[in-house]
Parts: sequence; C-alpha cells; structure tokens
Amino acid sequence: MLKVYSSYNCSSCKKTMQWLKANGIGFEEYNFFSQDLTEEEVVNILKYAHNGFEDIISERSKIYLKYKEQLENMTIKELINFIIAKPSILKRPLLVDHAME
Repeated sequence: MLKVYSSYNCSSCKKTMQWLKANGIGFEEYNFFSQDLTEEEVVNILKYAHNGFEDIISERSKIYLKYKEQLENMTIKELINFIIAKPSILKRPLLVDHAME
C-alpha cells in the first residue's frame, strides 16, 4: 500500500492525492502534523531515500534555514529525533510504497 506523508494546507499534497484517486491508486494518508511521527516511521522513510536525509529534508523550510549549522553536526539518531520534533522540515508530500517491502 502506498503511504502519502502530508501536512495541512499543502497544495502539492492535495494535488498528489487527487491525482492518485483519479487514477485509481489506493493510498493511506499520514499527516505528520496530526499524527506524531515515530522513529520507526522516519527510519522507514529513509529506507527508500537513495541519498538519505538529503532526499527528505526541505532545504527551503524555515526550520532547516534556522538550524542548518546544527543539523550538519548531528548524528543519525539526533537527526531522526529532530525530524520527529520538527516534522515541518520534511519535504512534502513524501510517498512510500510499502508493497516494495
């Protein structure tokens, strides 16, 4: 099953989910502002990111710009915990195909 990680007021998220529905592609929405991300969820997203954190972190986000220097020196565990605490740093939508597991 395809999982769409989204957020409120994200026009790209809405367009993506409308396109999936229009094309008969089943998906589960995971809004990371109404549902807390877990370490397991972040690790699962990273499993499919060819370039690791670079693929999932939005370098245009206010959070990234504010914490850029600190992020560069964080361990993997610290970065995961940072994402859990501040999910607005993530690109969106993020799509993960669980059928690939």
